[in-house]
Amino acid sequence: MADVRPWIHRVLFTQQYFVPIAVALFIFDSLLTFMVIRRVAYTEIDWRTYMQQIAGVLRGERNYAKLSGDTGPLVYPAGFVWAYQALWTATDEGADVRRAQYLFMLMYLATLGVVLAIYRGARVPPVWLPLLSASRRLHSIYVLRLFNDAVAMLLAYAAILAMSRRPRWSGLLLSLAISIKMNVQLMLPAAAFIWWRAGGLRLAAVQTAVVALSQAVVAAPFLAAYPHEYLAGAFDYGRKFNYTWTVNWRFLGLSAFESRAWAQLLLVLHALLLAVLAAVVWPRLSGHSLWQILRQGFRRSTRRVSAAEVAVVMFTANFVGIVCARSLHYQFYAWYAHMLPLLLFYARLPTPLRLALWLAIEYAWNV
Repeated sequence: MADVRPWIHRVLFTQQYFVPIAVALFIFDSLLTFMVIRRVAYTEIDWRTYMQQIAGVLRGERNYAKLSGDTGPLVYPAGFVWAYQALWTATDEGADVRRAQYLFMLMYLATLGVVLAIYRGARVPPVWLPLLSASRRLHSIYVLRLFNDAVAMLLAYAAILAMSRRPRWSGLLLSLAISIKMNVQLMLPAAAFIWWRAGGLRLAAVQTAVVALSQAVVAAPFLAAYPHEYLAGAFDYGRKFNYTWTVNWRFLGLSAFESRAWAQLLLVLHALLLAVLAAVVWPRLSGHSLWQILRQGFRRSTRRVSAAEVAVVMFTANFVGIVCARSLHYQFYAWYAHMLPLLLFYARLPTPLRLALWLAIEYAWNV
């Protein structure tokens, strides 16, 4: 009997069969997500509040301080308003929840498709792909809760994919993602690094301007009427989080969680980790020193940045931001769940430990 081990190795650990395996996974996840919608009860958390906030905008209100719903005020940038206004229209003013679930299923599958394209470009072996569809929590976030994280992350992954293919479009896509939810700002330092690597000072400056200008355009009706209320509501960096909903720091206790010293410590740690990534880890991916990258950026030339480098830089920046986050709620798992298999693949750890880490993280988000 012929030895099948070389064939198994080619299937699981090379790119030779990546596309058919990715297609099979996509079809399987499509059926799985459809069955989740049909068999598992929808849970109302924020959808009704989103629709109430959109209804206020449609009535002509432009003051963010006066836009609210059952579970609280409007705290998301203006892109959220326009995205959920489209959903409001498509779901009979939010009344047709089942139709909304199917629309979020399409968003989930679109996100999966974009992520698979990123993984192929980064040359992640197919053996890691099943983890993209194995998360119980992630399916719940998308089609049983209808959180806006789904919209933001679809645009964020599209921006990451564009960075290795059409960098000039990446700033607009990233800004649109930020306009849905401000957590995507965690990727901005990495985006600036990639833009500098790909096109130097010129590309970095242009894309930064695109991000700023598009934010202003998206928010123009609110900025023109009540700019202070809009900025204070949509980009509230001093927001106080509710201990009841925190996932990552619940073990600290209420007093430690709410302390100013703890918040400052997390901020400093985040800055230090980003500095280490930018000065040491990210330059090694291209075989250059940080000084060489800085010098190259002042030359008028463009360089192709590999898809693997783009993915690792963007994913690690996002990950350290999440590690140092002031608070994480259950839906925030969508911020990095699709990134974990790639990060674990590139981690220099024994494979059993990498799989154990994924299981531990998935368990933590489901208890």
